[in-house]
Amino acid sequence: MKNLIAVVLSVFFLFGTAYNSSAESLKIGYVDLQKALNQSSIGKTALEKLKKDIEKENSILKEREEDVKKLEEELTKQGFMMKESERERKTEEFRRKGRDLDRYKEDTKRDIMMREREMTARIVSELIKLAQKIGQEEGFTIIMEKGDTVLYAADNVDLTDKLVKRYDEQKKQ
Repeated sequence: MKNLIAVVLSVFFLFGTAYNSSAESLKIGYVDLQKALNQSSIGKTALEKLKKDIEKENSILKEREEDVKKLEEELTKQGFMMKESERERKTEEFRRKGRDLDRYKEDTKRDIMMREREMTARIVSELIKLAQKIGQEEGFTIIMEKGDTVLYAADNVDLTDKLVKRYDEQKKQ
């Protein structure tokens, strides 16, 4: 993938310089989408909501764990004094609640991960569209995402702060 991008960029630069006969006419920028996601007001708000949801789920999980632990302690301490039928009923209740707890943990983890992915995908999609709009408005030849393919870029071609500012302004309206 990196090699393909390098080849595409090399060809782009070669044709771009041959077409305009000057590499100075190229206007290149980059954005750090992760940084923009984390610094935008919408991203911060979404992250805070997600954190509150996680805290809420953790408190529910803690209550359920305590309930299972109480049953286990009851069986351990008083199990030998219970009637066999009562002990079997409590043992089955302990197993059922343990299974339910495990399922709840898995379902909650999956749900939170899914909500995080959806939130991230929605915001990143909006940021990409806005970066494309900035590129068209300001005459950029190419805007790249900072990451594995950008080995070096001068600070003056970093459009991340501009992107965050425009995104926040756009969302306030």
